[in-house]
Amino acid sequence: MATVLNYLMILSWVAAGLSIISAFVRTMIPLRIMSVWSNAAKFGYAAGIGSLLGLVEYAVLLPLNLYRLHQMRQLIRSIRNAQAGDFNHEWLAPFATTRRLGSGEIVFRKGDPGDRLYLLSSGRILFQEIGIEIGSGTLFGELAFFTRDGTRTQTAVCLSDCELLSITEDRLEQLYFQNPQFGWYLIKLIAQRLVDNAQRMQDAQKSKV
Repeated sequence: MATVLNYLMILSWVAAGLSIISAFVRTMIPLRIMSVWSNAAKFGYAAGIGSLLGLVEYAVLLPLNLYRLHQMRQLIRSIRNAQAGDFNHEWLAPFATTRRLGSGEIVFRKGDPGDRLYLLSSGRILFQEIGIEIGSGTLFGELAFFTRDGTRTQTAVCLSDCELLSITEDRLEQLYFQNPQFGWYLIKLIAQRLVDNAQRMQDAQKSKV
């Protein structure tokens, strides 16, 4: 009996310690890991004292945190693949909503508020002001989040029926701060877009000479 009580006491202290540590964790994956271990310890404690309420609570929280941890790890793996040139847009799906537009419809106009990031799942889109077309698997609309007035710098028009994944500014901000790898990828993407735009301007000037 004393051994069981000692075991339960250890579990309670472990669970409390993990909960306290998780309060100081700033990024999502370590936080999820701490939550998983804390849930497991609390589930064991609830089983030991015969708490039905505790068993139900942590029987729900434990698999939920495991699933969220799996999602975040999938996100990181997909971002690493994207950095290597193999962009798989499926990583965005759990955090995004789907939008379907027909040929000729406007995704957004130049000067519109930049409230969403988009990924083109299928179809083709034209940016009218610069005459650039993009195809499926392309992430776009990110520059508006970093402009001074937060507005669109181009008009995006569907050249065919399109399916888009969109993510709100609030959710993007969460992903940016909670997942350093995602934030780093986004910064690299924006930097590359700026370099490409500068190169196009240089090429256009040379062609006029």
